Amino acid sequence: MRFRFALALACLLFASAGQAKTVKQDYFIDAVDPGIKLFVRSKMTEGQTRFTDDNIVLFIHGATFPSTPDFDLQYKDYSWADWMVDKGYVVYMFDKRNYGFSTREKAMDEPAASGKPVSRSYLVIRDIGAVVDHIRKKHSVSRVTLIGWSWGAMTAGYYTSLNSEKVKKLVMYAPAYAFPLHTNLGPGTGLQNKRKPYDFNYGVGAYRLGSKAANDGRWDGEIPVTDKNSYREEGVRDAFALEALKTDPTSESRNPPSLRAPNGVLEDTFMQATGRRIWNASSIYVPTLVIAGEFDTWSFPEDREGLIRDLTNAPVKKHVLIRNATHFVLFEKPRFEFFNEIANFLKEQP
Repeated sequence: MRFRFALALACLLFASAGQAKTVKQDYFIDAVDPGIKLFVRSKMTEGQTRFTDDNIVLFIHGATFPSTPDFDLQYKDYSWADWMVDKGYVVYMFDKRNYGFSTREKAMDEPAASGKPVSRSYLVIRDIGAVVDHIRKKHSVSRVTLIGWSWGAMTAGYYTSLNSEKVKKLVMYAPAYAFPLHTNLGPGTGLQNKRKPYDFNYGVGAYRLGSKAANDGRWDGEIPVTDKNSYREEGVRDAFALEALKTDPTSESRNPPSLRAPNGVLEDTFMQATGRRIWNASSIYVPTLVIAGEFDTWSFPEDREGLIRDLTNAPVKKHVLIRNATHFVLFEKPRFEFFNEIANFLKEQP
């Protein structure tokens, strides 16, 4: 009896030790440009003391939503950040200027039509640089792994093409790159000036509004079957939208509630989708993974194939397609297959 009690107690202590607490820290750092504060979130195991080039990752968000609903959705087991922490990683994420909890410039509080697109990529990579340098200094490391989603993949690639010495590995999840016939972002779309076909349509304004209905429609539209729940667990779509809307303090002032999303991404992506690249993947000198869902309509196969072709100086380059998944694969049923593909790439030695 005494032996069984001791054994049970030992098992309990072992289980408790295996369930280490995750510590979250939210704070702000100065951007490179005066007057701009960047929101940063870090997550790691309590008592973490080991910080190396191999165990720190920085998530970079996309075009519409900021970092926390994307990478740290506190709904069931959908936090990618928590999943990475459980695998031993130190995880960072941040909001680009004019997104989420970071500084919003004056143009974001004025009517959208009164200004040109804000948060252009050449400025956003300065924000990425500020966070990368902050992490490098804070933890005394040389390089950080970047994981970017959508426009986050584009800006992560752009940044790395200029700063490969500061990047350990690069993961580009659902990137657009230079496909000149992009049906949503290129010629013939609302981003094109109909009177001057090579010009961007500045009538779109400084920012746009993102509502739950709009995102639901886009997500549902990518799932190629009637039963959307065969791809996605019921409830996660609503949980994501709710958390995303909370990141804009003005969202409830509009009917329906909507968050403000800068349009700089649209101008830059239109230029790329009409043959005018803003960066070239041949200038990337780190191991690179390109990964996307099968039915993604932001990142077409032609985009990713062109990107892989141009990664001439990456010591390792890999292209992975996740079947039966969309642009939102991180919230869909194959998400653990997706997470594991990335985790395995991060473990590989070049």
